[in-house]
Amino acid sequence: MGSTENIGNVEKESTGKKPEVDGREVWEVHEGERRESGPVHVIMTALFIGIGIVVGTFGSLAVPIGFVSAFWPGQAVQAVGAVWFGGWGIIAGTIFPVISNTISGSAPLPVSLAYLPGNAVQAGLAAWAMKRFNAHPALKTRRDWAIFIVFGVIAANFVGSLWGSGILLAFGLITSQAWPVVWVGWWIGNTIPGIIFGGILLKFVSPVIIDSKAFVKNWWA
Repeated sequence: MGSTENIGNVEKESTGKKPEVDGREVWEVHEGERRESGPVHVIMTALFIGIGIVVGTFGSLAVPIGFVSAFWPGQAVQAVGAVWFGGWGIIAGTIFPVISNTISGSAPLPVSLAYLPGNAVQAGLAAWAMKRFNAHPALKTRRDWAIFIVFGVIAANFVGSLWGSGILLAFGLITSQAWPVVWVGWWIGNTIPGIIFGGILLKFVSPVIIDSKAFVKNWWA
């Protein structure tokens, strides 16, 4: 048995190739490992709601275009929160935009409440994709980056902006002629900061979160 293991090591050394790094080990719940929700997750949810309110409100006030923002960094908070904290992050990412919209005055409360399904998609799709395809939260490979950007940012904000701009149209806050511009502006305004800030946060903060008790491998623990 020992000789077989040695042969495997020799082969790895001779080829000079490192084993592929993926997130399988990160997301796998090992035998005997206990994963339970606890006070730390409630605290992190509240913390992320607070961070999201500050970042989301600042973004809404900084570069507003009517009822949307041309550069909304709050989307980065939505995406990474769910990757790190699962369903707890989705709760935070769904709720904080309602509060930040109210503070900034970017949308009436009934409209903000109608945004909730779109908020949930923007918050949860990155986490679903990273778990589903075993992508590493710290974005170790090009594949990890591609999964995060394609699903967690571009696709998530495609759905979120489509839903949100549709809500504005349904409430009579924009015209059908203005809707395409609002939709594309919303999509781009969320996507760019999502890639930039979301990527930075995942790349450099994920190693710390993964080693903490707050990290959620499943959806709630």
